[in-house]
Amino acid sequence: MKKLLRALALIYLGYLLLSALVILPLLNFLPPWFVHQQYQRDLDLELVVFNPFSLSLSSGQLRLSEAPTTPVTDSPTGIEFASLDNAEINLSLTSLWRPGWVFDTLAVEGVSLHLRRLADEGLNIDDFLAPGEAPAERPAGELPGVTVNQIRLSAHRIMVSDEARTTPYRTHWDELRVRMSDLSTVLEAGHPYHLRVFDESGGSLEWEGELSIPRGHSAGRVELSVIGLRPFWRFVKDQVDFEVVSGRLGAVAKYELNWSEGLHFTVDDGGVDISRLALAPVDPAALPDTGIDLAALSITGIHVAGDEQQVSIDSIAADGLNLSGWLEGEQVSLADMFRTRFASGDPEPAAAAAEPASPWRVNIASSAINEAEIAWRSPFTEPQQLTVSPFDLRVTDIRWPVEGPSQIELDFLVNDTMTGRLDGQLQLESGDGAFDFATGKIPLAWFAPNIPDILNAQIDSGQARSRGNLSLTGFAPQQIRLEGAVDNLAVHLYGAEDAITRWKSLAWKGLNVDLPQRSVDLARLHLDGYAGRVHIHEDGTLNIQRLLQEDAENKAQAAQAAGVEEQEPAAEPWRFAAPDIAISDSEVDFMDESLPIHFRTIIGDVNGAITGLNSDPDSSLSVDITGSVDGYAPVVLAGSASPFHQPPAVDLDLTFQGVDLARLTPYSGTYAGYAIDRGTLNLDLKYSLANDHLEGDNKVVIQQLKLGKKIDSDKALDIPLQLGIALLTDASGVIDLAVPVSGDVDNPEFSLGSVIMGAFVNLLTKAITAPFTLLANLVGSEDDLQRFNFAAGSSELDEYGRAKMTELAEAMAQRPKLKLVIGGRLNPASDRQKLQQQLLREALLAEGLTEQDIDDRNEAWEAAVARRYAELPAAPEAAADNTEAPSPLVQARRVQAQIAVPDDALKALAEERAASSKRFLVNEAGVAADRAVIEQTDPAADYNSFSGVEMSVDT
Repeated sequence: MKKLLRALALIYLGYLLLSALVILPLLNFLPPWFVHQQYQRDLDLELVVFNPFSLSLSSGQLRLSEAPTTPVTDSPTGIEFASLDNAEINLSLTSLWRPGWVFDTLAVEGVSLHLRRLADEGLNIDDFLAPGEAPAERPAGELPGVTVNQIRLSAHRIMVSDEARTTPYRTHWDELRVRMSDLSTVLEAGHPYHLRVFDESGGSLEWEGELSIPRGHSAGRVELSVIGLRPFWRFVKDQVDFEVVSGRLGAVAKYELNWSEGLHFTVDDGGVDISRLALAPVDPAALPDTGIDLAALSITGIHVAGDEQQVSIDSIAADGLNLSGWLEGEQVSLADMFRTRFASGDPEPAAAAAEPASPWRVNIASSAINEAEIAWRSPFTEPQQLTVSPFDLRVTDIRWPVEGPSQIELDFLVNDTMTGRLDGQLQLESGDGAFDFATGKIPLAWFAPNIPDILNAQIDSGQARSRGNLSLTGFAPQQIRLEGAVDNLAVHLYGAEDAITRWKSLAWKGLNVDLPQRSVDLARLHLDGYAGRVHIHEDGTLNIQRLLQEDAENKAQAAQAAGVEEQEPAAEPWRFAAPDIAISDSEVDFMDESLPIHFRTIIGDVNGAITGLNSDPDSSLSVDITGSVDGYAPVVLAGSASPFHQPPAVDLDLTFQGVDLARLTPYSGTYAGYAIDRGTLNLDLKYSLANDHLEGDNKVVIQQLKLGKKIDSDKALDIPLQLGIALLTDASGVIDLAVPVSGDVDNPEFSLGSVIMGAFVNLLTKAITAPFTLLANLVGSEDDLQRFNFAAGSSELDEYGRAKMTELAEAMAQRPKLKLVIGGRLNPASDRQKLQQQLLREALLAEGLTEQDIDDRNEAWEAAVARRYAELPAAPEAAADNTEAPSPLVQARRVQAQIAVPDDALKALAEERAASSKRFLVNEAGVAADRAVIEQTDPAADYNSFSGVEMSVDT
């Protein structure tokens, strides 16, 4: 036993001497020598210590240089390639009885490492990666038996550089910490580990959990906190035209991994957050007003089941998205900003056909963009800058592969005016879906730049609104059903003062557009408050013609120059139906400046309906529209038509009642050579078109016609007009013409079939010298019923005048064939003086005097008159000194006498007296409107000797 112990002691002493004298020096000398001989690198060791008692090996400071062929660069770590503060490995004595090798400690601490991709695209670790002898293969599934009770790994900084890029790239991770306990390839129990590292922006990666290598199992939690996105952008900055100005990434997830029998994994409670993201063009001067800002993007509830190949996400939400961009010509600023220049490698050879892999299934329960703002500029709107804020988008039930539709909701507001909403479902794979939508307060003037250049017009005002639904197939619209309106539209020609077209409302209901079937069905269309303008210019052109700035000849020449000779076959024509079209409270303003005397009239109070409009050639529509000329002459258009029949068919009646012929003087003067002093016109026009043959039966009735002065016109008919009127006028002063017309519309040669002339029963043998004495006798009156006096300056009938006018109406009722002619009359002196008095009164009231001041002629009145009097030119009698000023009344009369009253004001007064008389006769005394006409008044005529109206009669 003593010998054995002595032998053991000698062996142990030899082991200590070997460790101290051989192993320890070799450990400090051989590694630097080997590294230098093998790799031509310098390895500096502070001290390698071997503890023969604990079987531990440790090293202090270690520094490894770059290879001599590697260019040296400045390193923030203060080393060329790698260094560490401390390394330790401790073999446990339990290896004697535990399976495999057991280590108490494995530690590498204080690492600094700089990995580089060099300018020649080589790596600064290529010498370590040189090929050598391949290690002996182990049997499949066999792992070396190793157990480490404690593992510690830490690094001050791990830096990665890429110097082969156009702009060298560099990033780093700091303060790496890895701790693991009882890592074993032979023990099945799971043991904990923990890893943490910081990136250059201050963000961190933390990874903790447990690991069992024999069982092929790991479970834990991974968390990324405020990782800066700019370093990732720096890596690709040479290939993109945008810059990541700022942005933070965060992520967290729990996982479970098993690889003992195939790969199995799950991820639970995952989430991703991107915050304070700002993207901008690399060259802001080239792409101004372009960029994307995102306050937060949050992805929550991420669940991944590897065995089932399923990914589910509870929510994706983007908050505070601000997007800016513009369109100029064909340039889209955002598209330019996201342009990339990644090199595409050589295409790989096509692989042999294989069984398709089972697809992963993805389910996103909810996604949303909340309170976004889009600032977009384009030449297609006015103003060009549109701001969409807020913009809210919600999409639920997103599945891939698609299993059912996704619900989509969209709300937006444009420039604090236009509203929009979309709500419906969409099959994301097939593009099939249906949506309800509504838009409101759409200013049509925004879209004025879209009016073609060929149109010489602009939109002044108008708002559109609509709501309905839309169906999609393959992302293409199929059917659109909507109702809506365009309110307060006004469109005018450039250079024109008034709108060529305007309306209060154009509303539609039940509009159904079927795009595949090329059909449009409209249940009801209502045009309210339409005001159109038809203007014939001096050169005979219509304003609608001037709406077009390019004629058909120019188009044909342009097409020929472009080599366009043949047209493509016409597509199937659209089918449309509008069974109910209503028109209300509308008017057409007609003006003709091609005549020597300009003519203008308004056809107003237009109301009616067009029913049964249909593109079916066998269909027939009905027309029933009423209106009036100048507010009193009724107009009726009624009948039916088949506009799409081949050939078209028409059966329409158009009637005018009580049109005042004095208004038609511009036409009578141009084409007949005479003005019309008075007269009324009734028209009854009946037209029918069948088999391209037009038949017209026109009845014209003219009453109380009186021609005025002769007008020189080179367009006047060379016929004895006065004789013709005399032949056509009956004893009642009526011209009754039946004018049939007929012709072939393909070759219109309309011939006047005949003119039915009424024979004169009695020629006019004498003029009635005193018709109003007769009328007075009919009602037992001794009053003069021809002249009616009005107060000076007034156009209102007094009680006495109303009584006389009532007697005249009673007499006219007994003479139904007689027609009254009402002429306004003036007493130029008294009427002018009264108008001057009224103008002076209005001026004094405007200065602040009250009605009572003027009526009482108090001091305020006298002072105001005196001021005005003082401004008058000095009278001759006032030139001498010491002349007393006239009295206030005299001053007022002199001031009043100096007020100018134009002849037009006297003319308007006379004509208003005539109009007032006609209104009384028609509205209160019961005289038919077509039996009382107003003649024009000349203020300078000799018949102006009293203030009032003068009646005359015609037969």
